[in-house]
Amino acid sequence: MGEEEIVSLRKSKLERLRSRGIDPYPARFRRTHTAQEAVALLTDGPAPADAITVAGRVTAMRQMGKASFIDLRDTSGRIQTYFRRDVIGQEAYETLREIDLGDFLGVSGTLFRTRSGEPTVEARSITLLAKALRAPPEKWHGLQDVEVRYRQRYLDLAANPAVRETFLVRSRAIGAIRRFLDA
Repeated sequence: MGEEEIVSLRKSKLERLRSRGIDPYPARFRRTHTAQEAVALLTDGPAPADAITVAGRVTAMRQMGKASFIDLRDTSGRIQTYFRRDVIGQEAYETLREIDLGDFLGVSGTLFRTRSGEPTVEARSITLLAKALRAPPEKWHGLQDVEVRYRQRYLDLAANPAVRETFLVRSRAIGAIRRFLDA
């Protein structure tokens, strides 16, 4: 499937979402924890009973009948989310069919560990935060073209964890130097 066909398919999903009254680009969303903080809650002891809210870019999707798993990645790391049709409702589960890789999603729910030990948020509600119209770069090979990497830095930062980490470390170092010189 070519890039134009992918964009066209995603635009049709965007229109279906809008026709159902879902704002694909809401102005506000409040998360309570980053992915890393949510994982740390499970590391420190038993799973908290309180609901948490996480948000991130959809990096992987697995559908298994009446249940689905979606991996979300934010600036701190990755967390798995679990959706059951009977918990989130039929309408919200139908919204999941319109979600693609690269979209931004907000999820509220409770934390638990799967049988394999994976920290997971069992979704009680979902919010589409941004619908991506272009597909992310291929996961395994990433961006190979050096010219594209330099011209589209945002894409390079989203696709390559090593580049993203270098950017964050450099940003923190420059911030520390500026604070020192301002003092």
